[in-house]
Amino acid sequence: MSEATRTRASDGKHQIFGLDCEMCFTGRGLELCKVSVVASDGRLLYERLVKPECQIVDYNTRFSGISEQDFTARGQNIRTLKEVQQDLLKMIGAEAILVGHGLENDLRALKIIHRNIIDTSVVFPHTSGLPFRRSLKSLAKTFLKRDIQTAATGHDSLEDSRACIELMLWRVRKDFRTSINAH
Repeated sequence: MSEATRTRASDGKHQIFGLDCEMCFTGRGLELCKVSVVASDGRLLYERLVKPECQIVDYNTRFSGISEQDFTARGQNIRTLKEVQQDLLKMIGAEAILVGHGLENDLRALKIIHRNIIDTSVVFPHTSGLPFRRSLKSLAKTFLKRDIQTAATGHDSLEDSRACIELMLWRVRKDFRTSINAH
């Protein structure tokens, strides 16, 4: 297993990115098979299929949205984990803020260490507390009044990363209005 890579200092820009990864089952367990990164306005900045280090034994399509056809049809767009790490480290500096849902899982799969994160599963806690977490689907329905993850073909990391950004923007606006009304 390769070591994790730490994000580096950037050019001073303090950017916000939405990040989501999809996983498949290999001989080693769950491994990264897709990553999507969006800007704070929801624009797609980066999306790649990732070739797992071990052979895929189950594409986990119900949850990952990835099938064998995706890997055969997009051969030129498939990157290794090392290549994806290099791409992301060029884009995401140490000062950047990553927004996602269950980000510890995504960062572990990416083998990247990053300290500035906002995790929607923490910001919007389950009423029973940890270790329980509300699903991203339920958060989007409750707060954004929108259905996500409805496709029979599984989750979409682009849709999920955008939903995380939108949830945090919703929360910031709500907290701002509450703060203004309190004064």
